[in-house]
Amino acid sequence: MKLKIADGIKLHQTLTQEIDLSDIELKSNYSLKGIKPFTVTVDFDTFTDVVETHIQGKVLVILECAYTLEHFEYEIVMDDELCFNFVNPNIEAECDDCFYEAGPEIDLDPYLYAIILSYIPLKVIKPGANLPKSGQGYAILTEEEYATKHPTLNDEFGDLFDELDLDD
Repeated sequence: MKLKIADGIKLHQTLTQEIDLSDIELKSNYSLKGIKPFTVTVDFDTFTDVVETHIQGKVLVILECAYTLEHFEYEIVMDDELCFNFVNPNIEAECDDCFYEAGPEIDLDPYLYAIILSYIPLKVIKPGANLPKSGQGYAILTEEEYATKHPTLNDEFGDLFDELDLDD
């Protein structure tokens, strides 16, 4: 999706478009397995050196459950505001929510992808999924159980360390 930057001040502009991000590599988040095409509406105002945008849309993403490794659909409702400056290339160092774009067009696809990533939880769990119990060839342990079952390096080699004279 591209926004064309108009000369001068233009208020209350709206652009609605179908977005397909299937060509973007999904390596930024290991749980994200796919993004279905979605419709986004961008309301924007163009000022002398700034474009203020309000982005709205619903996105269905395919995620992988951290417990079961099953893929499932997850709906994201985007309602975000972004600011673009096309005069000051250092604006990103000065302001957290404003980005530099040289213009005369702004490609919103990378920004839409970043917004989608910001809505995905760090630990994705499919609704209704439970933490698996121990099985054949593996065991699920709490940190306390792990600490009691696995000796430390000092426990295994304690006698050897005692025999070494490290002062020489």
